[in-house]
Amino acid sequence: MAKTDPEQITGEVLQLGTIASVDYGEGTCTVEIGDLVTGDLHWLAPRAGGVRIWSPPSVDEQCLVACPEGDLANGLVLPGIWSDANPPPSTDPDVVHLEFPDGAIIAYNHGTHALTLSLPAGGTLAVDAPGGTAWKGDIAVTGKLTASDDVLAGGISLKDHKHSGVQDGAAQTGKPV
Repeated sequence: MAKTDPEQITGEVLQLGTIASVDYGEGTCTVEIGDLVTGDLHWLAPRAGGVRIWSPPSVDEQCLVACPEGDLANGLVLPGIWSDANPPPSTDPDVVHLEFPDGAIIAYNHGTHALTLSLPAGGTLAVDAPGGTAWKGDIAVTGKLTASDDVLAGGISLKDHKHSGVQDGAAQTGKPV
């Protein structure tokens, strides 16, 4: 049996490449490393237990393939290396920034304490909270606000409130009671 050169094994343990294809159903991808395209390899997920995060790699995303003992067939893909084709979306050290292919952005600036959620034209936001939601602070609405049941302000129902001082004619009514 021929001996394997330790320097050759060490050089093949970690290899840079780019994602060539993704199989979403299997959670695998192929990677182009020079002129070679690997077989199907699993990529490293940020979390894959009780908490699970699905964020598959993108074709042409630069990655690192970790190959135990230099065996590319058992490689594990670590996506997420910045490149000229995929530069960082921010250079601000105070910002955590998630940017999606359609232009949607979730960003938090811990220096200014500002959270930004930006959706592209036609984007929608759904919040499903059967136990309710609580908002503390001023809320500004531009556009239409629709409530399917009622709106309460200071304990007064918009739908069922009564007015004092009601009289016929052009006179104004009193405040809601």
